Amino acid sequence: MMDRQQSNKPLFSQHYLEYRLQESPEWQEDVAAGFAELKNLYLSKENLLSTLSEAQTEEVFIKPVLEILGFSYIPQVTTSGRGRAERPDYGLFIDDSERDAAYPLQNNETAFYGRVRAIAEAKYWERPLSKVSANDGRDIYKNTNPSFQIASYLAGTGVNWGILTNGREWRLYSRLASSTATEFYQVDLVELLEGEDLDQFKYFWLFFRRDALVKDAQGRNFLERVREGSNTYAQRVGDELKKLVFVSNLYLSSSQWFLWWMQTVEERR
Repeated sequence: MMDRQQSNKPLFSQHYLEYRLQESPEWQEDVAAGFAELKNLYLSKENLLSTLSEAQTEEVFIKPVLEILGFSYIPQVTTSGRGRAERPDYGLFIDDSERDAAYPLQNNETAFYGRVRAIAEAKYWERPLSKVSANDGRDIYKNTNPSFQIASYLAGTGVNWGILTNGREWRLYSRLASSTATEFYQVDLVELLEGEDLDQFKYFWLFFRRDALVKDAQGRNFLERVREGSNTYAQRVGDELKKLVFVSNLYLSSSQWFLWWMQTVEERR
């Protein structure tokens, strides 16, 4: 988990993820079954993935992963975005009943996306997620940076959470982040599956599954609780550092005064 967010502004505090998240009840869950399902899927398609188009990648790998994660979904419902028609690949729901209730609302953008828990955007296998690919035959949207694309979709739909993936890398974005396109949470799914470490796998499973978007009795979901806890923790660490700097400066000032006083005494002898 250590170096996965160095190229961007992290959506969650790294220290919180590594040292405080383990105190949550979700961390105590058994994730072995989910790991096994995803590992079997990956191994069964591994030799195909690098040859597939974007649409084929979705059919062969992305959709099955979303289903293993527990999501129901509706593909490609138009949103106006920033003045033009745009389509997030998926509107995600926590169950079939939520999805079915949203189907009749597809011509009413506000009503439809008001029921969507998250949106998802999929790219072909290992397509760079923060770069424009001008001359790429497998890229449907030419001259488009996928990170800015998902940020535009979040702004256009008003949905708070978005997933961007090329199958291997999975990113989580928040519409409420200070910089939606450059502030995200990222994991390498293949690295986790090949690593066989279930605790490390939790950094994918707990954040990208449908249960991460289910509200608790206080009306907050797992992602919101982690975001809030992460921000609170970062603020507390910042305050402690300020106190430490103040005390250090105070000590330094006292030491400097003492040295000045000793020097003055010596000069007057």
